[in-house]
Amino acid sequence: MTSIVEVPKAKVDGPTPVWMKIDWSPEVLHDIYRDWGTYYSRRRRENFAMHYLNKALDLEPLDHMTLYKRCQSKRKAAQMLGALSDSREAAKLACKVTGEPNALINLDICDVLYELNQFENSKADMHNNIRMFSGYKQKNFDQRVLVVDEVIKDVTGEAMTAFFSKNLKTVNIVNDLMREKEKVERRPLWKVLKDQGKCDVQSIPEVEEIKLSPMEIARRKRAFNIFHQSYFNDSWVDVLFMKRLCKNPTLLLPQCKESSYFLYQISRKQYEIVRKFMKMLQSRCPLYLVNYMKYRNKSMSDRYREAYLFRVQYQTHRNMNAALKQIRALRKAKKAAELTKFVEEVMGDYVVLKTSRVMCWKFEFLNEVYNTLALALAEQFRKPKNFTPGNSAILRLLHLPHDKVKDFVSLVFGDRSTHPEPDATDPATAKAKKLTSRLEHRMLFAKYSIEKCYILHQISQSYLDQGRHSECAFNARKAMKESKNCNSNLWKFLSVLQIVRANAILHKLEQTKEALEIALPIAHRLQAPELVQFVEACMSCNNEDAITKRATLMQARRESKTESAATRSLGSAQDDSQAED
Repeated sequence: MTSIVEVPKAKVDGPTPVWMKIDWSPEVLHDIYRDWGTYYSRRRRENFAMHYLNKALDLEPLDHMTLYKRCQSKRKAAQMLGALSDSREAAKLACKVTGEPNALINLDICDVLYELNQFENSKADMHNNIRMFSGYKQKNFDQRVLVVDEVIKDVTGEAMTAFFSKNLKTVNIVNDLMREKEKVERRPLWKVLKDQGKCDVQSIPEVEEIKLSPMEIARRKRAFNIFHQSYFNDSWVDVLFMKRLCKNPTLLLPQCKESSYFLYQISRKQYEIVRKFMKMLQSRCPLYLVNYMKYRNKSMSDRYREAYLFRVQYQTHRNMNAALKQIRALRKAKKAAELTKFVEEVMGDYVVLKTSRVMCWKFEFLNEVYNTLALALAEQFRKPKNFTPGNSAILRLLHLPHDKVKDFVSLVFGDRSTHPEPDATDPATAKAKKLTSRLEHRMLFAKYSIEKCYILHQISQSYLDQGRHSECAFNARKAMKESKNCNSNLWKFLSVLQIVRANAILHKLEQTKEALEIALPIAHRLQAPELVQFVEACMSCNNEDAITKRATLMQARRESKTESAATRSLGSAQDDSQAED
């Protein structure tokens, strides 16, 4: 049957198929197209089926059986509203042609209403048809009524009562939101914005982006998995695969300009079909009914839930102890970079998803982790034993690169290897930007001040790695202000050091001196002699750089004055010689 499929026409028409050379009558051609549509519909080739059924309807628009077959094809593609309109139109045409209602088409209308989750309308339509038909035709409607009655009984039975009584507050909130969406605002936009106290002169209002917390993202992901596991069992991974396939870069290659668009449309369409059928299943057998049938004994269900909670708490406690042990070992080994990376993984991927009920002593755990990290970061800044001040000494003390000139590659005309590619992206820069966006998102939902200090410090460090020194200093100042809320001198000292590093790498000597003067009393309050010596060494190196810079400027001024005096004397000598001539 593949030979009958019409291919898209090219610029130059190809050879005409043999069957099209025969002068078929419109009635015969209509029957051919309808049979082909039926053939492809049975094999779930919905696009071809719709194509040929539409052609058949173009030849004979009043054929109710062709409309009925198109309705069947649309139902398989989850196009229920289109199927309902086709079936009702087919019922009207059947009454006109035959003079009596068609039981098969009326039964299809009831089925479409049932699949649209309109159980009451479907039941009412079935009772009308029961009074209309008799015999074996009536028997089909009686069987459908039994199914709909059982569905309504299950949906509105004891399971719904238990669900509503347990989640009454959430149900009321959802109900208020739905009523708010149903309201039709008839006032002009400028008046609505003025009443809300917003700007009323914007022609295009800004759409606020809904930002979800990490815990809410994890909750929705888990709810998605549970929903499909309840209905599909082990086959739920296929639905997850279809969802990921819609955004899979391996399938949707950016280099394939033509095929990527069609592949995206196909994958998205098939996933939407599956989702529509899942909504039908959920309406006929809601999730609360599944859980109610699984755990009918409430006391036993509560006992199972409590036992599961205790198991999760115990495992979480073990994970907390293991993480603390690893953190202390990394601090003892003086591996600050590995410790920072490990803390970000633990706190950003694991702890942020745990509630205080599951993770007991969560606040104490946060304090222990972040204070241990701060101590490890502060232990990096020590004055070396045989330290000798010299050129770029403060940069060496602050662990900053002092040979940045070597990083730049000079461009050579004609040598393509020295020219940067326009589409090339630096992996380190992309990684830093990704980390910065992740930390900024965490900052929106951070609850404790010590956690905010850590996040702001890491954001400033990320900006410093990217060479964005003004943003680094800005976030470090915010971390200083936040450290007052948690009364942490250690994080305040580290934030001031970030300002010192951002100014030192730009050779801003005055700003560096001011920041070091702020850091010195904090180091005294910490009662850390090593930090005091480190800050004093930085101050002495900064003073030497300032003296060197001042001497260099004075020497440059003297040279410029000497050059200008020599130029003036040479000019006066030339004028005298010209006057004598």
